[in-house]
Amino acid sequence: MIGRKKVLMLGWEYPPFLTGGLGTACHGLANALKEYVDLTMIIPKYDQAYVDAKLNILGLNKFESTFLEQNKPEPTFRTFFIEAGIDFSPYPVGIAFEVTEDVTPIDERKALFGSDEPYGPQILAKVHRYREMVLELASSLDFDIIHAHDWLTFPAALALKELTGKPLVVHIHSLETDRIGEQHDFSGNAVFEIERSAMQQADRIVPVSEFTKKCAIRNYGIQSAKFFPVYNAMEETVPYKLGKEGDDKLVLFLGRITFQKGPEFMVETAHKLTSKYKKVKFVVAGTGDKLAQLQAMVSQRGLDERFIFTGFLPKSAVRDVLAQTDVYFMPSVSEPFGLSALEAAQFDVPCIVSTQSGVSEVLPNSLQADFWDTDKFANYIFALLNYQGLRQDVIDNTKQDITTLTWDESAKDVMLVYQGL
Repeated sequence: MIGRKKVLMLGWEYPPFLTGGLGTACHGLANALKEYVDLTMIIPKYDQAYVDAKLNILGLNKFESTFLEQNKPEPTFRTFFIEAGIDFSPYPVGIAFEVTEDVTPIDERKALFGSDEPYGPQILAKVHRYREMVLELASSLDFDIIHAHDWLTFPAALALKELTGKPLVVHIHSLETDRIGEQHDFSGNAVFEIERSAMQQADRIVPVSEFTKKCAIRNYGIQSAKFFPVYNAMEETVPYKLGKEGDDKLVLFLGRITFQKGPEFMVETAHKLTSKYKKVKFVVAGTGDKLAQLQAMVSQRGLDERFIFTGFLPKSAVRDVLAQTDVYFMPSVSEPFGLSALEAAQFDVPCIVSTQSGVSEVLPNSLQADFWDTDKFANYIFALLNYQGLRQDVIDNTKQDITTLTWDESAKDVMLVYQGL
């Protein structure tokens, strides 16, 4: 390879503005890749505290645009989706956003990209404006490869590929079929169509697991030769232990409370376990659209005293919870990866994960079951809480599993993808 390749990376979440694993993964990969390529990254919101001499980050919340100051935006953002043949009717919350005569381009940018909420009710407006601003920024950038993370950046990436002819790598951290379930009718689903169009036109596809690769082939009809799975990794941290109040053992569910995380199977597991074993509490760390439903299920089962809901936790608080946890539990229905399981293993917490997950591929020594098998999950939790020999074996073996899972190794795998373009 002659010289260092120049990569333009398009991301959506980035520390310290995180809601899930996407931003953590992008941060880890970008910081490893910068040692091998000249990397420029465009994200909606950027904090100056994350300045790095080797990583050029352009945050749209900081972007002063002469073009946007001098030109009124289109009266609506619908044009792009109509031209692309995408029906956005399944996402009516996005259609509510229209630029009026009272809104300046700069005010609009600040409203869209200045808040701490990366998604929200105007998500399609954000995606459309992100595309426009990326195109403007990219016109003054020199790059060899476009690398885009998840559907929110794909419209911008596709427009860049068409404009420049540069090769496109799309990185799949999650799919619409994961988020709402494969059983749905996806005809006319805006996000599904964006994902399929991006995978069809991409030169390479990087899913975060073999599980996600198979989901994409099965549900989107993409040829298998395009896929080059690259596993996520974890930040290096020094694990520690903290004492906890009371004698109850703690089982941790960590992540967004959504359909794909299988929260109802956690409740069913807890109901079966606590009917035989009382000295346990389930800690639910996270928030999401299924939170109220989950809390109602807990009450209906008479499990209020057995559950602790923490809400969203920052990274430091997550580590403190892991330092007190006895078992990590991830009953996901469809989990492209599952970074929090690696964090748990790093803290010497034995892991129970669904086989419908990417992390099950890299933690073969974790205890695994199908997401619906709550009998097996309950038995696993009971065993880990009561049989010290089994518990220690799982801890020791999963600790060994994660020794090679570094972001540098992931970056080297991505470099092989780049070199094959």
